[in-house]
Amino acid sequence: MAHVADPPPSSDLTGHVTPAGRIAIQHPPVTPGKVAIWLFLATEIMFFTGLIGSYIVLRAGSPPTAFSNFFPPATSLEGKREAKGLILKSAGSNREKVVAIIEEATVLDRMQTQELNMRLAAIENRKLDEAETTRLKEEATKEFKRHQAEHLVDSLPAGVLFGVPADKAQKLHDQLDAAGAVASIVPLASFNWPKPYDFMTNPLSIDLTALNTFILICSSVTMVLALSAFQNNKWFRGSVFLTATTLIGATFLGIQVYEYYQLMFGHHYPPGISANGHFRPHVSLFASCFFTMTGFHGAHVAGGVIMLACLSLRSWITGAYTRNSYSSVELVGLYWHFVDLVWILLFTVVYLI
Repeated sequence: MAHVADPPPSSDLTGHVTPAGRIAIQHPPVTPGKVAIWLFLATEIMFFTGLIGSYIVLRAGSPPTAFSNFFPPATSLEGKREAKGLILKSAGSNREKVVAIIEEATVLDRMQTQELNMRLAAIENRKLDEAETTRLKEEATKEFKRHQAEHLVDSLPAGVLFGVPADKAQKLHDQLDAAGAVASIVPLASFNWPKPYDFMTNPLSIDLTALNTFILICSSVTMVLALSAFQNNKWFRGSVFLTATTLIGATFLGIQVYEYYQLMFGHHYPPGISANGHFRPHVSLFASCFFTMTGFHGAHVAGGVIMLACLSLRSWITGAYTRNSYSSVELVGLYWHFVDLVWILLFTVVYLI
């Protein structure tokens, strides 16, 4: 009976050729690393389930008058049901005249008044004579109100008046109509939660965030392509896609930081969004929920980007990932796909519903 040679040891199987072809290395389906990442993701699933569940409960329990199109969140609407507002939809061809009309009718809110008072106080501190001080204060006040009016005209549609008597709204409407602008008088409306695309109560930019969501989904695609390339021993291709995933994730974070800046500092919003004109965590229950949920997710994305950056650098510098050594890429990929999936849920729940 012919003696059959023993197969080469497993460490020598790489590249071994038999009549049937090259022998592929078989990786175990379950490794300690995979068990650890799945346990970690299980805890993350419970965390985000609790976070989203709390949001749903808080939203469901919010009273029907918690938000309105004229008054700051949680304002009592008793005795205010007859209030009217004026929405400017188009400035027409005579922009300067429309700006002048709005400037004349502008009523500063608390935050704007504080900002103007700071400017006036700076003028007083210059120790000029009384006539010069009065002149500079008048010019500063006029310039400030004009800037506010121009901001409204440049960000249409925009609310011009909020919660005023019907005759006052009608008077300004007639003035704007005579100047060629398009405006409409609207009644008071209240909601238990801000509605999507309602610029009077909801400052979130759905279009920008939809683009950002698409960007994050693209990063999952490049992550899959990177892992597939390493599994097929295509080091350069895998490194390129791994780096692309890192850059796309960083782009998502950059857009989220930009969104936060616009909400908290960059724009001045109507009273229905915030009493101080800026959307910050303390201004309403909706704002607190928004920053908590998106902030936690952003922290997870930041952690993922750091891990991806480390993998990318290691791949370019040492060429560490091949068909026989790609477990780190696979485990980080599982985490990254989870982060992407969670964002799709958050975008749907917070922005679209």
